[in-house]
Amino acid sequence: MEAKNIRQFVSARLNVQMPLGNVLVCLAMLACLATQADAANYRTRNFIVEAPSQQLAKAVGDAAEKYRDDLASYWTGQPLPPWPTPCPVRVVAGNLPAQGVTTYNPAPVRDFQMEVVGTPERILDSVLPHEVTHTVLATHFGRPLPRWADEGICTTVEHDSEKAKHEAKLREFLSTRRGIAMNQLFLLTEYPSDVLPMYAQGYSVCRFLIEQQGPETFIDFLGEYMQRGSWTHNVQKHYGYDSLAELQEFWLAWVEAGSGPVAQFAKRTPRGGRPGSSEGEIALASATGPRDSAATSRVAPATALAAAGTMQRDQLASANNSSAESNGSSSSWYVRQLNREEDRSPVESIP
Repeated sequence: MEAKNIRQFVSARLNVQMPLGNVLVCLAMLACLATQADAANYRTRNFIVEAPSQQLAKAVGDAAEKYRDDLASYWTGQPLPPWPTPCPVRVVAGNLPAQGVTTYNPAPVRDFQMEVVGTPERILDSVLPHEVTHTVLATHFGRPLPRWADEGICTTVEHDSEKAKHEAKLREFLSTRRGIAMNQLFLLTEYPSDVLPMYAQGYSVCRFLIEQQGPETFIDFLGEYMQRGSWTHNVQKHYGYDSLAELQEFWLAWVEAGSGPVAQFAKRTPRGGRPGSSEGEIALASATGPRDSAATSRVAPATALAAAGTMQRDQLASANNSSAESNGSSSSWYVRQLNREEDRSPVESIP
């Protein structure tokens, strides 16, 4: 029954006398059915999107497919094959804090489900690439990543405005002794009770390492740990730090200096060959000419994924006509659930 007919049917019934409780039940049913009738669906090869409007559903579906291809190529060097079953994506759009949830069966990795919440703009440029990165990396590794890396690496592909919030929060946490010692952070298998420092610190450490040797080395760094289980060996092999304690020392100095170019805080020459070159500069160089290293010729996420936002600009503008504009109160603290209980044990703080 169409939404218009439903409203007429219920209105006709409300003209007859009935108990107040029945009236309220009818009104609730009307609201629910009208919402379902107004929702739109859009199917792509790997996603089934449900959104408040057809324009937004199409914008999210097309962007999700592009993010999936671009992010897989950026992090792993090649696109992913299609999933056996498409990932349902539920879009909750409005003047809401930006957030998302991705769930899946972790052993074996399959049956992804996703929910993205926020203004259409923040959904498309931050929440969606963050959540799609979870699916790309879980598919690539065949298992969930270490918590700090899983959330940290996904945050690196968010919009600059969202990443700036993480940077500000990190300084707040470090100044109030809520930072997590590196040997504790790297060994977290579940979300700690004080979860926000893990997000901010995980993002910063991921950025610190990725900007030194590029995405390929960072993925190898994570992959070898997941096979061999030794962070000390891997941090020595891939980045030259003698231990996690030394990595923490150099990382804290980098944060104190403003989290700028990483060259002077790296034990090895950053890939790309130019002291002080950052991820953004590498992205610009790769767009304007060839480089010596194949790994650094990959376009950084902020540059590679901008095309998806541009491609959807007209659709986003149309979707925004029916949604409130962001008032600057959005939050990018994501909580991803894998149907496991949260680890409530305390973690050691950075002195």
